[in-house]
Amino acid sequence: MKKFFLLAFALCYLNAAHYELETLKKYENSIAKDYYIYRLLQKKSLEKKEVQNLHSHIFRYVGVLKKELDKLAPLKPYVNSKYAKCYTYTKDTILDANATCQSVRLNSLNFIASLTPDTRKVLAKNLPNSSTLLLAFNEKNPMNYIVKKEDANAFFKYFNYSKKTDFELNANFVNKLTTQDSFKNFAQNIIIKKENAKFAESLLEVNASRVKEDTAFYLGVNALVFEEEDLAYHFFKSAYESFKQKANQDNALFWLWLIKKDEKHLKELAKSQSLNIYSLYARELTNAPFVELKVLKAPDTKSKFDMSNPFAWQELARRIRNADVNELKRLEKEFKTQSTLPIYALIKEKIDKKNYFIMPYFEYIKDYDVKRQALILAIARQESRFIPTAISTSYALGTMQFMPFLANHIGHKELKIANFDQDFMFKPEIAYLFANHHLNYLEKHLNSPLYVFYAYNAGIGFTTRLLKRNDMFKEGKYEPFLSMELVPYQETRIYGKKVLANYIAYRHLLNDNIKILDIFENLIQNTQTQANKS
Repeated sequence: MKKFFLLAFALCYLNAAHYELETLKKYENSIAKDYYIYRLLQKKSLEKKEVQNLHSHIFRYVGVLKKELDKLAPLKPYVNSKYAKCYTYTKDTILDANATCQSVRLNSLNFIASLTPDTRKVLAKNLPNSSTLLLAFNEKNPMNYIVKKEDANAFFKYFNYSKKTDFELNANFVNKLTTQDSFKNFAQNIIIKKENAKFAESLLEVNASRVKEDTAFYLGVNALVFEEEDLAYHFFKSAYESFKQKANQDNALFWLWLIKKDEKHLKELAKSQSLNIYSLYARELTNAPFVELKVLKAPDTKSKFDMSNPFAWQELARRIRNADVNELKRLEKEFKTQSTLPIYALIKEKIDKKNYFIMPYFEYIKDYDVKRQALILAIARQESRFIPTAISTSYALGTMQFMPFLANHIGHKELKIANFDQDFMFKPEIAYLFANHHLNYLEKHLNSPLYVFYAYNAGIGFTTRLLKRNDMFKEGKYEPFLSMELVPYQETRIYGKKVLANYIAYRHLLNDNIKILDIFENLIQNTQTQANKS
């Protein structure tokens, strides 16, 4: 407690970096530059005239930055000059347009919906490729008409326009859908969101030999939801044989074992050198030794590189991203210091194609219990690779990637730090302090490290709603593993698995081994959300 107050006291005297617009303009366009321009906009520090000439300095004109810029100087939507005239035609004059302009306007289903039935009939004769969609809007049930015509392209367009429709599809048409690029996202959304039960059941008609990788994998998940185990096995086998990344292969191989309980699958999985929750579990079940972890160390020397400068990191990250092998090896020597250990590890991973486990800034968490140390290290490794000045595309900040709203809430409202600024999150000691504080809160409400990781990524509201559902993380033949594949947000679903593997690894490195089986068993929620820690 004394250490906390000393650190909180020290925070009062920190100064956040403040950049004027003219200074920012001198930097190359980057996420860091966008972030500081956004801060100026938030503080109402820019005039309309300044913003009007600012778009060329923006790296990513999206999200909250776009919203703030548009308040003062909205950028007109880009329209190809070749087709600009097409947009002058309205629902009343579209028949006067040439075929090219008619096609351009019919890309919008809202525009098609605004037309009269007679206009749609005329356009359907002029544009055979669009006729199914046009005439479908003249029917009481447009999707039923599209399915009868077996028009796969029109099917996906109309589904994206109106997702409420749901009915059984015949096997021939379902397999025709698999040939379209849109099928992957369609299938995953249907399976994960569980809002179109008849479409989902129709997916059981897909021929497993026609699909691969993620599509095949999620069709396997769908088959298990409908208790079609043999079919699921064939889908997972197709996924396993087509996946290129070892971690994905291991995930599919795990399901092959779980369905058939064939020991050869488990033994093969236990031999995997990929660190993931499935290979770790297989090693545990077969009493195989823990996977060899690559621990990286560096001389305790100082580097001239400024680890506290977001712009310096953005420039270096660009160099690392574009570097050839010779340049990477030169950078490896330059950053092989304890003060730049996170950067050294990143460069080594790119050269060696291996995953390294490091514990930078450990002095700031050495007094925490081992479980908390492992939680923080596991999250930091996934969030930022321990880069102190990392900034995400959504402006999450620092080693622990705190969103500004959460950092400000904790800093001002909960820890009541005088003169707190969100840029303090670029200091590792502060990032770890805030993470510890936030984890105290999350662990009061969630009884598993995996649920804590879900909440860290997607929020505690999302996680508690997830656990209150009657179809997630309850008793079942394939639980908790099936629910882990059905977590609604893809980012959170993947994040939870990766950070859990990190957590098991850091518990091992900290000589505090934990069985992953115990974590899996504790994921089953027999009642509503269990509030107490195990």
